[in-house]
Amino acid sequence: MQTTAERVEKDRVKVRVEVPEDALQPALDQVYRRWATQIKVPGFRKGKIPRQIIDARVGPELIREEALRDALPDFYRDALTAESLEAIAPPEIEVVEFAPGTPIVFEAVVDVRPEVRVPELSSLSIEAPPSEVTEDDVLDQLTRLQERFAELDTVPRAARRGDFALIDLKAYRGDELVDDASAPDYLYEIGSRSGPLRLDDELEGNKAGAILKFTSAASTGSAEEQLAFTVLLKEVKAKRLPPLDDEFAKTVGEFDTLDALKDELRGRLAEMKRVTVGEEIRSQALQALVDAADLDPPETLVEQEFQHRLEHFQQDLAGAGLTMSDYETQVDATELEIRRDLRAGALKSVTAELLLEQIARDQELGVTEEDFGREVARAAARMGRDPKEVAQELVDGGRLSAVAADIMRRKALDYVVEKVNVIGGPTDEFAEETNEGAGARS
Repeated sequence: MQTTAERVEKDRVKVRVEVPEDALQPALDQVYRRWATQIKVPGFRKGKIPRQIIDARVGPELIREEALRDALPDFYRDALTAESLEAIAPPEIEVVEFAPGTPIVFEAVVDVRPEVRVPELSSLSIEAPPSEVTEDDVLDQLTRLQERFAELDTVPRAARRGDFALIDLKAYRGDELVDDASAPDYLYEIGSRSGPLRLDDELEGNKAGAILKFTSAASTGSAEEQLAFTVLLKEVKAKRLPPLDDEFAKTVGEFDTLDALKDELRGRLAEMKRVTVGEEIRSQALQALVDAADLDPPETLVEQEFQHRLEHFQQDLAGAGLTMSDYETQVDATELEIRRDLRAGALKSVTAELLLEQIARDQELGVTEEDFGREVARAAARMGRDPKEVAQELVDGGRLSAVAADIMRRKALDYVVEKVNVIGGPTDEFAEETNEGAGARS
């Protein structure tokens, strides 16, 4: 095989390949064997039909063309290896010469992996978020617990945001009562925005006994329409928070004192901080790596990632019963702006993957059976399934290479985190625990 390569664009290469005619012989033999089992000729057993008869029935030109189709993928892969090229997309192949008695010549135009230069990691700096647990953090958790254990008291005053209103809610389409949008004895939290759009504003400032009438948009089944509402405000209920004392601690759990409850919350918060700080450090390190790299990824990869993200985004919208137009209204953005943000995310993702893959190659970061085992065990635990079943599904679905790539990129990011300069970072012991935990969750 003789090969030459010519760069036709930044990340596109034309490979010209010349293959001796006899290299086609194995594929020809296979095609003849295949046809010998497919056609019937009186006097010959299936699979034992001579080639001359097959040529007469099918045509030698068709046999050679079929053999070339079978052989081209292997010829193409051998040519890439000979030229030390790594394709990132299917090629465009044109057969230039394919006459009997002469070498086979074809040209393949293919997008190839770009040259990736990793910036000096020790020159990158990121700022770690605070890792300490403050008293305000503990108080915030206590307040959340108070809210969970709050009781509702009926009050004679006007309703305020944050109160609960006991209402009879009736919706009408003309004179017809709409059951889907009506609810008797409905305990509604004012300010939650979980009812008709105008309900919160109408309830606020009114006392028990008020009858409210208004028109508002409301969801009925999978649609949204304008309905007429009548609301009887039967009671206004205010939250009564329990006092923060030892009795409250006993109510929450097996704690003898409020200080014991605080200590428990402080420990949980410290663990949460270890996780969130680790994730933030890894996120910042990856962003710093992308920002510092002089890398313009191939448009083919970016477009593939963009289409993948767009497809999933549209599936998520459909699952939520929303159209693109609905979402545009919710986020106050045009479809063009939404697509632009998705493409920006795709560009960053592809750039990051190329950089991490290059780091993994440079540092010779491999993937072991133990790595696979841990990955499968974590996936099985998340899904509540048998690890053997999950492993078999990965094998059957041909997804082992994708899992290996994820593990390799995660190891590369671990390496990046080790090498960058973390300003205001946690102690070494804390950083080690954080890095291990974040690595397992990425």
